[in-house]
Amino acid sequence: MPVLAELPIFTLGLWGLATLLTLLLLGRMVAFEQYHEFPLFCTYLTVNLLQTAVGVLLYQGYGFTSPFSYQIAWTTQAFVVVARALAAAEVCYLVLGKYRGVWALATRILSFCGLLVLGLALYFGRNGYTVGIAALEIALEACIATWVAGLFLFARYYNVRVLPVTGLLGLGMGLLSCFKILNDLVFERFARRFGDAWNYASLGAFAGILLMWIWALRKSSVETVPEPKLRPSMVYASLIPQVNRQLAELNEQLTQLWKLESPKS
Repeated sequence: MPVLAELPIFTLGLWGLATLLTLLLLGRMVAFEQYHEFPLFCTYLTVNLLQTAVGVLLYQGYGFTSPFSYQIAWTTQAFVVVARALAAAEVCYLVLGKYRGVWALATRILSFCGLLVLGLALYFGRNGYTVGIAALEIALEACIATWVAGLFLFARYYNVRVLPVTGLLGLGMGLLSCFKILNDLVFERFARRFGDAWNYASLGAFAGILLMWIWALRKSSVETVPEPKLRPSMVYASLIPQVNRQLAELNEQLTQLWKLESPKS
């Protein structure tokens, strides 16, 4: 009897639905060549599917209680969360990358967060491999949620144009990270009380997020934001509408701070 048949039917159904939706989303992006615009997001979807395939083979071959399956499953989870973190960084770049000074600051913040997360994983990894991976996951998920929230607040304050497709991709990753944090910090402690209820909620939320991403990428071509022509604040009147004076001044100051070459007007 297959090991997966031991799982509740509803759990198998939600797992299968999420897998099919991921395949559909990735297939559409490949068919419409949208991977050019979102290469790291496509990589995340691919890694997610590979994790599912590895999980099926492991559990079918060794069962759910096998220490070997447990170790490999946690290892694949580390690859998935790192891939999602890179996809979140890609969303940040799509919004801020055209502003050289601002993006230089953002890359330094992202790099610092990455080193901090790695340090936490190595520190807690002394108490066991899975503990280190769990620390890595929680820290990266918290970083992703913070990046997305901070990105939206920054864009709103400075009137930076965020395309609907980019905004929905970022929103989905932020929500997914929040669910993952709840799963790691809450469900693991109260598993007996909640039973399978939280599994259903988590899988259902992931399926819903996948549907939102499919809808966001429903068009065969992705709209792009025109290259901003940032100039000194004294000639602000000539700036394109989506760039306000405060953002122009901030970008100019940061460009000088990082000693970057100013973009040609």
